[in-house]
Amino acid sequence: MLNDGLIDIQPLGRVESLASRAATTLREAIVSGAIPTGTDISVPRLARLCGVSVTPVREAVIHLAEAGLVTVHDRGVRITAPTRDALIAAFEVREAVEGMTARLAAQRTTGPLADDVRELARRSVDAAQGDDVGEFRLLDSQFHEAVIRLAASPQLARYARNALDLSQTLRNIRPAQQVFQADSAHRHIEVADAIARGDADAAEEFMRLHVREVLAHMLDTMTGEDGESR
Repeated sequence: MLNDGLIDIQPLGRVESLASRAATTLREAIVSGAIPTGTDISVPRLARLCGVSVTPVREAVIHLAEAGLVTVHDRGVRITAPTRDALIAAFEVREAVEGMTARLAAQRTTGPLADDVRELARRSVDAAQGDDVGEFRLLDSQFHEAVIRLAASPQLARYARNALDLSQTLRNIRPAQQVFQADSAHRHIEVADAIARGDADAAEEFMRLHVREVLAHMLDTMTGEDGESR
C-alpha cells in the first residue's frame, strides 16, 4: 500500500465498496419497482434508505444515471418514467444488444451449458403457462442472464445488463392494473434451441423477435393519464 504519511488510501477503497453496494441496492429497488418510476427523491433520502452517508450514494447515482435508470436534477434524482418514447428507445437498444448476445452464445456454447439454458427456457414457459408471475419473472431474468454469460463478452454483458434493467424499470407501469401475460415466453425455447445447435443466425433472429414482441405488448397495454390505451 502506498502511504506518504499523510494520505491513507484504504478509506477510499471503503468508499468505493460502499458506492458499489449502494448502486446495487438502489438498482434492485428501481428495477423491482420498490421505488416507483417517475419518483423524485433526494440523495440524502437515498442515503438513509441505504444506511450509508451521502458520499457513496452520489457515486452510485452517477452509475445509475449512466445506465439510464435515473436523471439527475438540482434537488436529487428522478426515477426514469415509462413514457412511450422511453420504452421504444430502451427496447431498441435491448433488441440490438441481446440479439448479439444470443448470436455469440450460439457461436461459443456447447454441451452442458447449452442444456442449462434450455432447461431455464422450458421452466420459464411452464411458469408462464401456469400463470405463476413470481416464478416466471425469476426464471425470465435467469434465462436472459444465462444467455449473457454464454456470450462470454464482458463489455457486451455490461451493456446488456443495463439494457435489461432499464427495460424492466420502464415496464413497471401500474402493475396492479395489468393482467399477467407472457405470450412471448415460447421464444425462450426457440432461442435456447438455436444456441444448443450452434445456429447463430436463428438465435439472434429469435431473440430480436422476442424483444420486439415484448415491446409491442407493453405499448398495447400502456395507458395514459386519461386511462385510454395508446
